[in-house]
Amino acid sequence: MDFDLGYESKTIRQLRKLLKSLPCDPSIKAVHDLRTRTRRIEAIAGVIIPGHEKSRRHLMQILKLLRKAAGDVRDMDVLAAKARTLSGHTRDESVAHLLEHLRASRIESARALVDTVNEQRKDADDSLKTFSKQLDKHLHSMNSGAENNTNYAKPCIDAAISLVDELSRWPAFDAQTLHAFRIKVKELRYSLRLMEGPDLKFVRALDKTKTQIGNWHDWQELRKIAGDVLDPKMNRSVLKEIDEIVSEKLKLALAAARTLKARCLSAYRGFTITES
Repeated sequence: MDFDLGYESKTIRQLRKLLKSLPCDPSIKAVHDLRTRTRRIEAIAGVIIPGHEKSRRHLMQILKLLRKAAGDVRDMDVLAAKARTLSGHTRDESVAHLLEHLRASRIESARALVDTVNEQRKDADDSLKTFSKQLDKHLHSMNSGAENNTNYAKPCIDAAISLVDELSRWPAFDAQTLHAFRIKVKELRYSLRLMEGPDLKFVRALDKTKTQIGNWHDWQELRKIAGDVLDPKMNRSVLKEIDEIVSEKLKLALAAARTLKARCLSAYRGFTITES
């Protein structure tokens, strides 16, 4: 399989533009775009283009700071959206109180994100520009036939094979291991999406599992916050509703993880990707 380095160069340009224009009160979409593009470039830098280790490590450090800061804001956006789905929230003061806490946390996290972007903007832009040039140089070499395309595909293939093997050997699932499993699923998903012509059925199975586990994890995080913010006696009904949702989402997440491992990952252990 080949991977589309031209598209990745576009992703880098988009991230550079976003870092230059991020407003003081970033929208949900801006935060989402910043987070997903940062994570995608992390995946690219992690498996593509051997050499340039010093500059790549520096870029990865910057991207991690940006992704984490964006993730803190994203968490509040997602949790607020879920809190609004709780029954009777329009008339329930406990949910209104929870939403107000999430809004305040979002403002604080957004401020921290903007500060991080301001602090890292020039360094990030320089590092992204350097990495983009490295990527374009390799893309030119590949297109001109100066180098064998498989040389660049191999790190990505090796990463995918390693992740598939690790996930297929995953121990029994529980609430403590699910989130770590999801992180590895996301890494595999990115590795496969860096290639042209991946098994789309397998990628969709990864997406489904990632979504199911993520949904459970978000509700679990909302329950932790609600437990700190709300009164266990006065707000018992809302806390009980959240507990029930967490329990149901956990069942779905466990089922999705087991299905992926049994039906997909086990079949992919030791798989080889055909070089083109």
